Amino acid sequence: MNHADRVGRRELLRRSLAVGATIAAGGVLAACEQPRLPAESAGASLPPPETATVRWVSPPPCDPLWIAKDYLPQEGFTDLQIVKITPTTTEWLTADKADFSTGGYPSLIASNVDAGLPLVTLAGIHPGCFELFATPGIASVRDLRGKTIAVNAKNVSDQFYGFFSILLAYVGVDPRTEVNFIEVTPDSAALRDAFIDGRSQAFIASGAFGPLLRRNPKNPGKVILDTTMDKPWSQYYCCNLVANRDWARKNPIATKRFTRAILRATDDVAKDKPRAAREYVARGFYATPAPTDEDITNEVIRDLSYDWREFDPEETLRFFALRLADPKLIKSTPQQIIAQSSDFAYTRQLRTELKQ
Repeated sequence: MNHADRVGRRELLRRSLAVGATIAAGGVLAACEQPRLPAESAGASLPPPETATVRWVSPPPCDPLWIAKDYLPQEGFTDLQIVKITPTTTEWLTADKADFSTGGYPSLIASNVDAGLPLVTLAGIHPGCFELFATPGIASVRDLRGKTIAVNAKNVSDQFYGFFSILLAYVGVDPRTEVNFIEVTPDSAALRDAFIDGRSQAFIASGAFGPLLRRNPKNPGKVILDTTMDKPWSQYYCCNLVANRDWARKNPIATKRFTRAILRATDDVAKDKPRAAREYVARGFYATPAPTDEDITNEVIRDLSYDWREFDPEETLRFFALRLADPKLIKSTPQQIIAQSSDFAYTRQLRTELKQ
């Protein structure tokens, strides 16, 4: 897929689709006998949150948490704490730095729940946003067999190793034996640099990394897969709203109110993406790397679908859990992952409460 083809396909997709993402997964709060909110609970009738303080990880440019900040005071949150750490890790959870994060890619959720981390998925935000760059001579994922690829860690809890493993297993390549994975400094920029200087023959770009790499004259490769448009990846959520399961269990009303703020913000982004891009840059939110202008942020979000009502959240987790189970990278079954790491009851209620 050359760059001209890619731009044309993205533009065609942008014009022809007004839908694209829905809710994320469900079950863990119920499994823990967590008190439920009645389905008829709506804005004014919902009790105030159990806590007025909420902490969340500063979002990448593809996720609408920066717009949600406008709605959180309406939901009863007066102490808003934005934690500026990399949103693609679980540091926020393991170090007790935040209560919520977006991103939470399904592969990362499945692998970390399998490892025992208390994550719960509450809503899907959008599909897509990953681009797979490869060096000349590599035209497909199957061509990665025998190649060298840089990841942050050679275990499934690393989102890059996990996602590469899913892509490879899907086309019949065993990530454990048929690819040479090397470890580099644990951040996305180091993986990009390894791709540029020739140590790695492929690079998964998320968020602003894709647009910035295309603008880089040292970029040695091209996009061979784009999850925004290429099936089956475009039919499943990429980014989700995830919470600390223990916090959500303790604060069910606050959890629903925070989820509602996120989904209202998601609707706002869908209605006016240029405004969303301006707001992201103006408010100085953290990203890796940080977009320096509206053009980059616009390129990140313009082709993403933010209709969170469209896809099936449970199917998203099942799909990615199955891909991890195929090469025996996780021990839990897909149904165990769904039961332990998801609760989309709030989102089902909000589908009725939040009219388009």
